[in-house]
Amino acid sequence: MSVTVQNCRTCGGRWFPARLMCPRCGSADLAPVGVERGVVEQLTHLGDVVIASVACDPEPLLVARLHGPVEPGDVVELTDDPGASGRPVAFVPPISLPREELS
Repeated sequence: MSVTVQNCRTCGGRWFPARLMCPRCGSADLAPVGVERGVVEQLTHLGDVVIASVACDPEPLLVARLHGPVEPGDVVELTDDPGASGRPVAFVPPISLPREELS
């Protein structure tokens, strides 16, 4: 399981969702990269839904819906599959691609 984020080939920054240019250095040399896990930083409960900020190493910080019993500091697998079950996972919607990458 993994989530696709954007990686800047110039400065190494990672971003989600996709952008046309790197917000750190302005480069347009961007490529998709998979991130498999992250650390839960904070979470909040909205009824029976748990939303968390999940820090990836080295970046980015993602907002994800958690499935399973999780506490701040726990390492979770990241997925873009909303039906993932079993062990605790963090669901992040699939990456949005710039229009020219869709064709």
